[in-house]
Amino acid sequence: MKTRAITFTLLMTLLNSCFYAYYPQTGSKTYSPTLAENIEIYFGVPEQEYVVMGSFAADVIGDADAAVNHLKKKAAELGADAIIKVRMTTNSSCGGTGVSGVAVKMKPNTVAIVQAQ
Repeated sequence: MKTRAITFTLLMTLLNSCFYAYYPQTGSKTYSPTLAENIEIYFGVPEQEYVVMGSFAADVIGDADAAVNHLKKKAAELGADAIIKVRMTTNSSCGGTGVSGVAVKMKPNTVAIVQAQ
């Protein structure tokens, strides 16, 4: 009986927790953490130049907002400025949302200066 209770508790914990994976880009730098609320989300690719930090994937219990907030929190810990190529899936059987994307560090905007001669 005790084994069943432990197995049930472990199973419920696993089913109610988030799955999260981060795959760093080979040779990527480390950065200071950023604020999650400042991270931009792009479903495509921004026009501004960026450096790829790595790919993210997470399955979160909740809706799309919960999934994006989870991803933003994790990206902020690594110092990302944005998450690009974001994709979402829903799992109606468990009420969860899957989200994936690529964490990036934006390069500063540079303007070419033409000197008059």
